[in-house]
Amino acid sequence: MPDDFRWDQWLVVIPARLGSQRLPRKMLANLAGEPLIVRVYENLKPLHELGAHLVVATDAADIEVVCKDHGIPCVLTDPNHQSGTDRCFEVAQTTQHPFILNVQGDEPFINTTDLSALCAKFVARAAADLATLTFFHGDRADIDNPNLVKVVIDENDYALYFSRAAIPFLRDVARSAQPELAGFHQHIGVYAFRRQALARFCQISPSSLERIEKLEQLRALQHGMKILVAQASAVTLGIDTAHDLQRAEDILKQRGIS
Repeated sequence: MPDDFRWDQWLVVIPARLGSQRLPRKMLANLAGEPLIVRVYENLKPLHELGAHLVVATDAADIEVVCKDHGIPCVLTDPNHQSGTDRCFEVAQTTQHPFILNVQGDEPFINTTDLSALCAKFVARAAADLATLTFFHGDRADIDNPNLVKVVIDENDYALYFSRAAIPFLRDVARSAQPELAGFHQHIGVYAFRRQALARFCQISPSSLERIEKLEQLRALQHGMKILVAQASAVTLGIDTAHDLQRAEDILKQRGIS
């Protein structure tokens, strides 16, 4: 980390919505003996120990109660918010932190070293409005999966476009032997914002591309905001289904947590 990087300048928000179509009440789902939201907070707690202000932002009193029972800072936010980013903005308005990091409440395995690298890179790039993580896959085996969001990046590590479709499209199959064309960048939905950029983003109406792809980061790109990209050391497992929850349970058991 750069010597002048300070975690005490950061508000780290964990948006946690109770409703979930594929896994009902997933934030409170049992993961190795603790609710999922508790596991997510525990994973991010090292950032708090380094000086960041870490808080859960939820729409549900049930989640608030669980957080309080576990000594986790929690704010009950407007239930009408359309996204976790809106919850982050509501919490950010109660503090003076110049930087805000949004880590979803269903991501118990985000690497905090990767988050530190992302935030340090972001602070050093004054031109960036927000920043996010990607993981480079060396082959294109999963590139057609619409649940894996792809991103193409320019020479200065800024995002050009995000899509559920296969991008970049490999028109000339014969060129696939070139490493930079053989794989793809998978987006990992973590966002770092400058305070003013978060306010601007949340005050802009959803854009046409955002509505088409169901990807809110396209709102930022379509309105000329610059998204810096940092590379993650590994792809993460987000919890969307009961199968994901079981996979997460297996991972924690391998780590001696059960």
